[in-house]
Amino acid sequence: MNLPDRAGVRPEFSLVQIRPMSIGQRQEEVHIEADERHRAVIVSAQALGNGVLRHIADIVYVRPDAFDAARTVEIAGELGPLNGRLVAEGRRYLLLGPGRCGTADRWLGIPAAWNQVSGVGAVVETSLAGLSADPSQGSHFFHNITSLGIGYLTVTGGADRVDWPWLDAQPAAAETRHLRHLRLERPLTIKIDGKNGDAVVLAE
Repeated sequence: MNLPDRAGVRPEFSLVQIRPMSIGQRQEEVHIEADERHRAVIVSAQALGNGVLRHIADIVYVRPDAFDAARTVEIAGELGPLNGRLVAEGRRYLLLGPGRCGTADRWLGIPAAWNQVSGVGAVVETSLAGLSADPSQGSHFFHNITSLGIGYLTVTGGADRVDWPWLDAQPAAAETRHLRHLRLERPLTIKIDGKNGDAVVLAE
């Protein structure tokens, strides 16, 4: 509340929205070995969450060769039906895409509404040539992610990486103009070290 000290200026009263964060849960000690970093499909040094996920066998990713920043609304529209089918099957999935997921600015990433990606078990936001955006931390979409205990990884280059050739070499369960859906024979192992902010995604 701002109460002015001079006449003619209206007082101001502002509301602050507070959302729950996933705190107070038992923090599992997660250790990521050097050989796991070497053979991982995805490596991130900017990860949020904590624990080991071993139940995700589906991957939905935006194909880098098909990505067009002018078509991000269309990409979000393609995500909705894929998400709906996976939710109906009770299958959590890893979502991988450029820029900020759930952004309100279509030029900074994929402007997906929550109901278009509600079945995610983990999210990986990547950098891409011609698209530079800060991670979604602090956004309403991000708070949905953290309050539900969904892993959140950012890959920006350097030691971070995504093995795109490996992803592209896997047979697709479904494809759209911009997306590929992979269904692996064996679930991924996603290790997130919340203490150090490191994460790896292993395909074994």
